[in-house]
Amino acid sequence: SEGLAQELAPFGIRVVIIEPGVTRSSIFAKNIDAPNQSGAYDAHYRRLFAFYAEGIAKATPAEDAAATILESITTDEPRLRWRCSWGADELITAREAMSDEEWVELGNHHDDDAYYDAFEERFGLDIRPKG
Repeated sequence: SEGLAQELAPFGIRVVIIEPGVTRSSIFAKNIDAPNQSGAYDAHYRRLFAFYAEGIAKATPAEDAAATILESITTDEPRLRWRCSWGADELITAREAMSDEEWVELGNHHDDDAYYDAFEERFGLDIRPKG
């Protein structure tokens, strides 16, 4: 999208990047079944589902995200990036502060509690499964 924005700028065409967090949507109800719990990706999926479970509970209404999108294309003060929805600011800001190696290492925690601790320390979001 950044490259496209540069390519289209000479033609007076603006490109915007919407950087959403978790937005309330019916897609989560359609994808509620957990994947195979015995495979190599078990920890990754378990942690991803924990993130979305927390996000769904705090998800931004779709109408609010739509309002951000509308503003991004009608504003008199255009900018390339627009963040919206729960978790977007925390995730993007923290990721920008991390090196690529730190990002990769975050997924290398073998213990879920250690992962959740590291995630909360980095992103300020507690995604530990509730209950």
